[in-house]
Amino acid sequence: MKDRLKTELERMESIGAITNVTEPTEWVNSYVITERKNKKIRVCLDPRDLNKAIKREHYPMKTVEEIAAQLNGAQVFSTLDASSGFWHVKLDENSSKLTTFNTPFGRYRFLRMPFGINSASEVFQRRMSQAFEDIDGVEVIVDDILIWGKDEAEHND
Repeated sequence: MKDRLKTELERMESIGAITNVTEPTEWVNSYVITERKNKKIRVCLDPRDLNKAIKREHYPMKTVEEIAAQLNGAQVFSTLDASSGFWHVKLDENSSKLTTFNTPFGRYRFLRMPFGINSASEVFQRRMSQAFEDIDGVEVIVDDILIWGKDEAEHND
C-alpha cells in the first residue's frame, strides 16, 4: 500500500491537486486511503478537528422527488460524472494551509478542495448548480450531471 500511496501522491502533485509542505503550519491533519471501484486509491483528508471549526455553507440540494417531478415525459437520458469533482474547486492560500496532512513521504497540502471537508459537497453543489442553472433539461446532483429530453432533439439541444 505504501508504494501505491507514493505513486498517488506524486500523481496528485503533478496535476496540481497538492503540493509539498516544508514550512511550519498551524494545522496538520491525518489522511485516509480509500479504494475506488477501479481498484485505484483515493487519498482523502481526515480533518476531524478542522471540520469542527468550519462554518458550513448549507447549500440546499434538491431531493430525488423534486428532480423526478422535472422528468415528466422525458424519454432520452444521459449522465455525466465530474471526475474528482471537488478538485475543480481551487482553494485560496489560507484555506490550503489548513489542509496540510502528514504522510510517510512528508507533509502536503491540498491546492484543490479535498474529499473529507464537511462542507465540500455543498460548496461543489452550489458551483455546479450555478454553472448549469440556465440550461433546460440539466440537473446537477453533486458530481453527477443528468441531462434529459422528451426526444433526442430536445436532449441534444
